[in-house]
Amino acid sequence: EPKYRQTLSLWSGGGIDIAPNEVKVTQATRTMARAGRIESMQPHMHLRGKAMMLESITPDGRRQIISYVNDFNFNWHNSYVYADDAAPLLPKGTIIIVTAWHDNTTAKKSNPDPTQWVGYGDRTVDEMAHAWVNVTYMSDEDYAAEVAARKAATSGAQQQAQAR
Repeated sequence: EPKYRQTLSLWSGGGIDIAPNEVKVTQATRTMARAGRIESMQPHMHLRGKAMMLESITPDGRRQIISYVNDFNFNWHNSYVYADDAAPLLPKGTIIIVTAWHDNTTAKKSNPDPTQWVGYGDRTVDEMAHAWVNVTYMSDEDYAAEVAARKAATSGAQQQAQAR
C-alpha cells in the first residue's frame, strides 16, 4: 500500500460565456483540505483556448504562480510534470486559482468563427476551461519533513556552487 494518496482531479470553473470578437478571462478556486505536492497539470480547453495559469495562495498569504501555459494549442493537450525538486509543496488550506483565457477573435487562428457566441459544452466548437491536476496528499508531519528535506537539498546545492 502506498504511503501517500495521489489523486488526479478535474479543477474547473463555472460557466463560459464568450461574446463574439471578445477575449474572456474565467477563474475558479479550490482550497486544499490536506497538505500536498502537485505532481503535474494539464490545461484543457477547446479551439478558442488561449492560456491557462495555476496559482497558489498559502495560508500565510504568499502568492505564487505554479504553472502558466501562455500559448495553448488545442492539438496538444500536454501534461506538464514537475521535476521532483520543483514540484510545488503546499500546506493544508492553500487556495489554488485556475485562470483561463479564451480568444474569440480573428487573432486566434484555430477559432472557426469569431462572429459566434460561445458557451460551455463538450463539442470542440464549444468551450471548456479546466485543469487536470495530479496531487500527492500527505499528513502535515510528512509535509513538514518534505519541506525540510527540500530546504536541505537546496542549501547543500548552493554551498557546492559557492565552493567552486
